[in-house]
Amino acid sequence: MTTYGTILIPVPLERAAPVLREVCAAGYAIPAGQGFCLVHPDRSVDDNDVFALAGPISAELGVPVLAAFQYDGDRLELEVWRDGVRDHRYDSWPIRDDEDALDEPLGADPAAFLDFAAGPVDGHRLASALADTPIDVEDMDVDGDPGYVWAQALHCDVLRALGHPDQVTRRAQWDYFHMRGAPQTLAEVLGGTEIIALGTADRPF
Repeated sequence: MTTYGTILIPVPLERAAPVLREVCAAGYAIPAGQGFCLVHPDRSVDDNDVFALAGPISAELGVPVLAAFQYDGDRLELEVWRDGVRDHRYDSWPIRDDEDALDEPLGADPAAFLDFAAGPVDGHRLASALADTPIDVEDMDVDGDPGYVWAQALHCDVLRALGHPDQVTRRAQWDYFHMRGAPQTLAEVLGGTEIIALGTADRPF
């Protein structure tokens, strides 16, 4: 099981970097394919988690941003922020924290995420993922229970449906602490791709 938080921004890293250096107290930023970048903030710092940073980043850059937080392998939250205001919220398992909530995903509207498409959109895969209905057999529970076995597979399917390549979907599931904990592996996977240390964070390699 794993927990991670990332922010997907639909602008190149070189354009986003000045703003990220200004608003992120500690973290890393990396490219995420053509015209996108990812931020991996140090969520142990007060007011430096993905949902706290998404608003200021969207306001400063003037573009929507997608903040993702995945809990313990079984719950995915996505928030779309525009001009400093939260525009949409998705929660794959709202009943986890609220027994009175419906036992189904909240905010499963595919249209809310189309600004983050990097290529042709697979509408069927996107709608199925947001509904917590895996298409691929390997993502289904072997006991026949509904939903994804792992929420990171749901996150992967959302990004894949939006046209992001596998390399980007993998990077979107990294966390600041994972990146610090395995610098040699990170360097090998990035393969010379730029990484920017933000705020008080040291370069991992």
